[in-house]
Amino acid sequence: MTGGPDGDLGSNEILISKDKTIAICDGSGVLYDPEGLDRGELTRLARERKPVSYFILITANPS
Repeated sequence: MTGGPDGDLGSNEILISKDKTIAICDGSGVLYDPEGLDRGELTRLARERKPVSYFILITANPS
C-alpha cells in the first residue's frame, strides 16, 4: 500500500479493508512484515491520522 494512514485515501483503506496488509509506505517511512502488520495498530494510526513513523514497533512480529 502506498499512501500512509495519515491521509484520506490511506486511512480509509485501512479502516475499510479486511485484508492482510504486509507493507505500507508514506513520506515518513516504510513498514513491512511478511506475516502481516498489526491491524489494531494500523487502525489506531488511521483514526489518529498519524504517519507510519508513529507505528509502535512492539506490536511487530519478532521475526
